[in-house]
Amino acid sequence: MKVLIVSKTHMHHGQCCVGGLTFEGENIRLVMEDGHYPPENTDLTPGLIYNIEFTAKQNTEPPHIEDVIVHSYKLSEALEEHMLDFVEELDVPIWRGGPEELFDGKLQWTDNGSGYINAEDIPEQSVGFWVPNLPLRKSIYYEKVRYRCNVDGTLYSLPYIGYDEPVDVIPAGTLIRVSLARWWDTNETTELRCSLQLSGWYDL
Repeated sequence: MKVLIVSKTHMHHGQCCVGGLTFEGENIRLVMEDGHYPPENTDLTPGLIYNIEFTAKQNTEPPHIEDVIVHSYKLSEALEEHMLDFVEELDVPIWRGGPEELFDGKLQWTDNGSGYINAEDIPEQSVGFWVPNLPLRKSIYYEKVRYRCNVDGTLYSLPYIGYDEPVDVIPAGTLIRVSLARWWDTNETTELRCSLQLSGWYDL
């Protein structure tokens, strides 16, 4: 099946998270046959199209339902059109507006602007596309890159986990990919949560 690689993001233990979008409009997350995520030096590259043979991973835990087991892949071609045009042609849902629109409004927000979901209200997916109606500006928080905006006096702050060099500003109207991290209890200080993350952007 033809799959466009849409994201590559940092993980632990020398692995990375590689997201794909099938030509049928399905978001997938690639897991290798040994059960591990791809290595950091994988040749699976965002913006390139591959022919990938895969099967759905069994016993996924919502909202992380996108995992598939990759049996083989072969490079096909590069995407030549704008990413937003491609996503719209496939009729893939896109959240539009402010951060409060993400994940169908199911996110909760901490006082420092971080978004998360908990087990009380789980969205139907853990990844998605967003076109914000306001710019997101880079900031450094504890030596990590975050993108922030302010809506009517409320701060929203998304950690950036992609491999591309951070830009100073992501303009309003840019197609962005967002995701939810795996379940975590914040070092046992909170209930189990999945934190909002910014995976990447397109066509700047």
